[in-house]
Amino acid sequence: MSKNKNRNPYGEKPAVYNPEEELSWMNYGGLLDMEVEFVSILGETELTVGEVLKLTKGSLIDLKKPAGESVESYVNGRILGKGEVMVYEKNLAIRINEILDSSAVLYHLSKEKL
Repeated sequence: MSKNKNRNPYGEKPAVYNPEEELSWMNYGGLLDMEVEFVSILGETELTVGEVLKLTKGSLIDLKKPAGESVESYVNGRILGKGEVMVYEKNLAIRINEILDSSAVLYHLSKEKL
């Protein structure tokens, strides 16, 4: 068995994804003004057609998610991080509590633009 675990039997280094290295060649300044779609999902549930037809003003739909639990947030369909729902100036808002590495986010956005 080889002492160097980072090499395969043919002496080549395995491919390792490094977002900082991938983005080092790229001037991503043009991406900073690009509009993206931000989506945060509060929860989801399944209803029958009969249940949907019975909905009236004031009906409650249980989203099967405990109050106060983090919600996932997405940018262009890719997960960005997690946050909590809150009220900000009479509107619902998301306070981001956990976020992916910004280099990984830029890498995926740059691939979409190209």
